[in-house]
Amino acid sequence: MPVVVVPLSANRWVLMDGYLRLKALRRLGKDTVEAEVWACDPAQALLALLTGHQSRAWEAIEEALLLQELHTQHGLSQNSIADRIGRDKSWVSRRLSLLEQMPESIQQAMMAGKLSLWSATRVMAPLARANTPHGECLLQYLLKHPLSTRELQFFYDHYQQSNHPQRSSMVNAPDLFFKAQKLHVVEKQAKELQAGPIGKWQSQLRLIRHTLVPLIPLASTVFIPRQDMTERRPLLDLLHAAKTQFDLLTETVEGLLHAYERHETNHYQPASAGSQSSHHQSTA
Repeated sequence: MPVVVVPLSANRWVLMDGYLRLKALRRLGKDTVEAEVWACDPAQALLALLTGHQSRAWEAIEEALLLQELHTQHGLSQNSIADRIGRDKSWVSRRLSLLEQMPESIQQAMMAGKLSLWSATRVMAPLARANTPHGECLLQYLLKHPLSTRELQFFYDHYQQSNHPQRSSMVNAPDLFFKAQKLHVVEKQAKELQAGPIGKWQSQLRLIRHTLVPLIPLASTVFIPRQDMTERRPLLDLLHAAKTQFDLLTETVEGLLHAYERHETNHYQPASAGSQSSHHQSTA
């Protein structure tokens, strides 16, 4: 798919759509890109993209950024934008409100390509709304030490489950947090190795037991009277699948024990009184 550009001046263009493709080509060492030139100004191009001419479906925050560009840089009112893209004003207003809830520093980092859309919307914006200093502190760290989405989600999950002093320590020294987590994983692996298969068996069954306990009172709220079968069936399927695996485990253990008992019985046959007597007589 060619990128979309509009002419700015002689031999100069503004890239309107295709930033990810351009970034990928640069990483591949390419210095050229196939482009589709639109004979219009940037504002008209943005409006065309918002009406559905883009090459992929956009996130709501991306639409909000385009709307903000039209509103602030090109001076179009919300009513004018809504009319020209075939939307109502409330849709435009709701999209713009997404950016109002996102600190300017996060927006700038995202638009500069230093913070992914996922990181900005899923972690940084909620964190900054809950605790602005913590959000800013973590952002400064990410600008110097980028994390993968998996690492950032792992960090955020722990942050949500921690108390205030622990949260402060995490955002002030993320490196120490990750080092401590790696050490924890190493120690856990060492304990599992030391415990061997028996220890793993015990820990996994304890985990299953603790997981099942809260599901028992939850059943009455999950399965309700006159529940539609399209809703109930997936819930039952998961339950039956779990039960099937547990039944298979039980059958495996019982089969092993039965085989061991049969093997031990066949190899241990006590001699009768008569055979012992004849044996002693022949020996004498």
